[in-house]
Amino acid sequence: MGSLVDQHNRKTVLIGTDVISGLACLIGSFLLNSQHPQVWLLILITAILNLMLAINFPAAKAIAPEIIPAQFLQRFNAIANTLFNFANVFAPLIGGSLLAIKSIDFNEFLIINACSYLAAILLNGLIPYHYETKSNNQPNQSAFKSTLLGLQYIKKHPILMINMLAMGIFNFCYAGFMLTAPYVGHHFFGGQSNHYSLFLTIAALGGLLGGLWLTLQKRQITAKTIYREQLFYGLILMICGLFLSLPSWLLIALTFGIVQARFFGGITTFIQQETDLPYLGRIFGVTFLFFDGVQPLGDFIFGPFISIWHQWTYVILGSIISLSFLLLLHLNRRV
Repeated sequence: MGSLVDQHNRKTVLIGTDVISGLACLIGSFLLNSQHPQVWLLILITAILNLMLAINFPAAKAIAPEIIPAQFLQRFNAIANTLFNFANVFAPLIGGSLLAIKSIDFNEFLIINACSYLAAILLNGLIPYHYETKSNNQPNQSAFKSTLLGLQYIKKHPILMINMLAMGIFNFCYAGFMLTAPYVGHHFFGGQSNHYSLFLTIAALGGLLGGLWLTLQKRQITAKTIYREQLFYGLILMICGLFLSLPSWLLIALTFGIVQARFFGGITTFIQQETDLPYLGRIFGVTFLFFDGVQPLGDFIFGPFISIWHQWTYVILGSIISLSFLLLLHLNRRV
């Protein structure tokens, strides 16, 4: 997917993925039977949306350094990540509220979703981006060759591999984290849904605080700082897991929100700064696949054992994070 971003107008790719996503939702809204939903159609729509996201994400991250001055990249990424966290929290709430309204069925919900893609198309159209077409002696490469060159580029730049490993480790542990939270809320705090809702709210608040902190930070954040913050969070997980209570559980949520917002805002900037513009799409494409690919593995590993480990899952997660980022700190010093 990254080769598509690197060999074509990145703004056109952004708009094109939104157009296809919007059409998938719009056409699906007319074909779907809300009383007896066709499973194959729901799977098809989801597959199209996920495929477009896999292209849209590298395009969005790759275009940023071309339209944002280098000294403002960190602030831009921090704001973008904060808005993304904000949307992740409130979009399901809004969607659930809309579906709860009896006069709105799933077909109309798909139409509303299609309208959100229309809004994205209009906003992307406003991007002041100038694309330089290739000369005749620079033909487009095949997807295989282009991807292979991207992997060779990563091999020559070990700092990129370290950052990708950091994102993979984070998302692997994130899978366990998200599976553990509802289990702990149900089995340790009376099973009251308001406790789990409070946990998610505190985590979202932490994300906003972390994004605001990174946005207002004048000094350029470093990989060493980000990895140390993850190490600190690993220790928080271990301590709070050992002495679990409602306040310590909410401290886990708050700290997670802060460090994950700074982690994603910072590491995106590192990759953009360490990568030559012609390779940015492929690097973020590989990063996206690497990042998203480990979460099912984390679900598979942690899912069956949380009911056995109970609150000790936090101790295990904290240990993995601490040891992993200690290793990454060591590797980062050597490159």
